[in-house]
Amino acid sequence: MNRLAEYWPEIFNVENMKPLKTGVIRDVLKDAKERELPIGHGVLRGALISYIHTTRYLNAVIAGGARYDLNGQPCGEVTEEDKSVASELLKRRLAQIKQQNSQQQTTGDDGDDS
Repeated sequence: MNRLAEYWPEIFNVENMKPLKTGVIRDVLKDAKERELPIGHGVLRGALISYIHTTRYLNAVIAGGARYDLNGQPCGEVTEEDKSVASELLKRRLAQIKQQNSQQQTTGDDGDDS
């Protein structure tokens, strides 16, 4: 994600995440190609997918408001459907974490391999 912030600091800021424009992946890939950035499409796509699935990003979508393009300019709004999808993803993530914690307590596994 640091590489994203390096090339597009206006929108990839982990301290102040903003909802991104729908289709931003295409824009990033196109911009990277035009600028001949030394980063592959697979790496970019993976970094973007990781970014938009972070808890902070999902919370930014749930909060609503504007979506932003590569230049940090507003270009559309977060829809109610967007908010609902983000909320559902967070609920599933919390359920998985609770289940993992419960399993660790049941098995006595504290994650320490030493």
